[in-house]
Amino acid sequence: MRRGRALLALTATAMPGVAMAQTAAPARAPVVAEPDAARLALARQLLDQMMPPATRQSMIQAMLTPMQANMRQGLEQSPGFQQALTKNPKARAIFDRFLDKQQARTNATLTEALPGMVDAMARAYARRFDAGQLGDLQRFFATPTGQAYMKASFTIMADPDIAAWQRKLMGEAMTHMQDDIATMAKDIDATQQDKK
Repeated sequence: MRRGRALLALTATAMPGVAMAQTAAPARAPVVAEPDAARLALARQLLDQMMPPATRQSMIQAMLTPMQANMRQGLEQSPGFQQALTKNPKARAIFDRFLDKQQARTNATLTEALPGMVDAMARAYARRFDAGQLGDLQRFFATPTGQAYMKASFTIMADPDIAAWQRKLMGEAMTHMQDDIATMAKDIDATQQDKK
């Protein structure tokens, strides 16, 4: 039973949607200067050019889908995870349902949050780039190279080298996390023994 809960905890910490939901807000937000209105208008134009409103959702999905697939494969290749599934074959269906649900939630959260993300990005660009630089960026993204870059940038996570790197990273992270969860479970068990 404890092994099943550890497996669930291990899986949950690896999912982007769960990780986003568990990210705590800073105790006190730093004071941030309001961006210049003219620069903000230019930054919004730039983002509309880089991420046209009609294609934003599909661009984000093109980035997210391979990343989620890589994470899933990384989890599945983790030795501890494979052992758990071998010991309980019914766990595979539960695992698949869990990941499908988390992916659907992540997608829904990003869809809902997309307008806020674009506004936040515009404000960040307006703070970091002056009007001349924003104009330079607009001109660059109007070129064939700039357009090619934007299209490719959202599919880069599907590149085989990046996918392999993500799976390797996930496998290593899961191994360490499994060891840490096992240590934590022993420590918790020890506190229960102390109470007896």
